[in-house]
Amino acid sequence: MRTVGEIMTPVVQAIHQDKSILETEGVFVTQSISGAPIMDDLGTIVGFVSKTDIIRFDSTGEDPAYARVSEIATPKVVAINITLPINEAAQKMLQHHIHHLVVMEGESMVGVLSAFDYVRLAAEYLPTEG
Repeated sequence: MRTVGEIMTPVVQAIHQDKSILETEGVFVTQSISGAPIMDDLGTIVGFVSKTDIIRFDSTGEDPAYARVSEIATPKVVAINITLPINEAAQKMLQHHIHHLVVMEGESMVGVLSAFDYVRLAAEYLPTEG
């Protein structure tokens, strides 16, 4: 059985809670990510922000240069262990209606598992034309 650690995206780009939404969008583009954990000054995970959160914010017409990412982040973070089987992680995503899970090894955050990671996995098994 494959584990989360085999398919997750390692070396997570965390965002400080005081960053602007505009700065966060820039990180998403430069790092090619669709979500990131939000950290406080002590390095504690205090939320998670995704592209969906940013799209919702953009529809308000407010200025993303002045709004803080902590204002739009989801405060409830679902974390899983790096050794969790991938089917159990998928069930957690479905159960919580989310696209990202924070991956932990002990007390340390080691990655993020996203729905895209599952798409990449599925692509390995799809036949190629040619």
